[in-house]
Amino acid sequence: MAVTFKDVARLAGVSTQTVSRVTNGADNVAEETRKRVNDAIKKLGYVPNKGAQMLSRAKSRIIGIVSLDISLHGVALIANGVRNQAHEMDYATALAVLGDNSIEEFRSAIRELIAQQVDAIIINAPVTREMADNLVEQFSQLTLVFIDVPEGTPVNSLSCDHKAGANLAISHLIEHKRESFVCISGPKASTASQIRYQEWQSQIQQHELVQAAYYEGDWQAASGYNAVKDAVLKGVPFDAVLVANDQMALGVLCALSEAGINVPKTVSVVGFDGIQDSQFFSPPLTTVKQDFNELGRRAVKVVLSQMEKGQGVVSEVLPISLVERQSTSAKADTLYDKQEILAHLENIRRLLP
Repeated sequence: MAVTFKDVARLAGVSTQTVSRVTNGADNVAEETRKRVNDAIKKLGYVPNKGAQMLSRAKSRIIGIVSLDISLHGVALIANGVRNQAHEMDYATALAVLGDNSIEEFRSAIRELIAQQVDAIIINAPVTREMADNLVEQFSQLTLVFIDVPEGTPVNSLSCDHKAGANLAISHLIEHKRESFVCISGPKASTASQIRYQEWQSQIQQHELVQAAYYEGDWQAASGYNAVKDAVLKGVPFDAVLVANDQMALGVLCALSEAGINVPKTVSVVGFDGIQDSQFFSPPLTTVKQDFNELGRRAVKVVLSQMEKGQGVVSEVLPISLVERQSTSAKADTLYDKQEILAHLENIRRLLP
């Protein structure tokens, strides 16, 4: 006999209305009560009755996406991959964009999508382990898949191999005899960003090289530009820049050009993402390529498979590769030319507020 709301309510010692509020992710439920209801759902294998829910609403065939600002290249490309794969599988998509990365924003975005009767949600934004656990617990009626979540978090997740990609980037520079690095990460809230930066640090220490400066960027070109401008104005000696995404690398190249610093002769630059436009940067950017389109497509396949079968937590890691272009080269047999930088400081100072 199928488990019902009443069975869950009876075991949890609450009303059927409370069970309904819990399974729909309502806030007006005490945490202790929510835990009792979810424990009862798990014990009875309720899950909770998605078949009945879908029959009652004629199954919307909509996949929800909770996303960062889609003006970011990587975010937009992942969302496009989700949309294309969903369309091929006869699903529509609904998008909710976050104002910030607070748990309240995530809850609000998910409720917005629930109101559109989505069947499952792909979360294309960084979350902590605690936040992921909280969202899965609160919205237990939905299948959720996360794209930027700490390793080992017991939730459905997909990512590219950020550690391997970061290793490819710095190993390439080390092979080209680069020794002093400016590192520009993405936001600390992003697991992907932190994995990349930690691998850079590890390799710098292992090879007894120098991290000349570190900056936390925001994925936008301006943050890469401002980081390098600051390093140059401070007279920081460096011969390579490791950048956590291509958009910030575009800003890096602009700042180096304005300072009259030759790329790649004096300073080599490596980006991350492999966006299509990076081949048209000046000079064309060496970058670590991750397949955003495939990441979005795989997320759809995983979320639908989990929605239909729900057989344990799925965690997938997609491969990554290095694309070598003209922004990197072997280091010349000359010392770092500080005079070359000083000769162009006035140009940069004019840009300061």
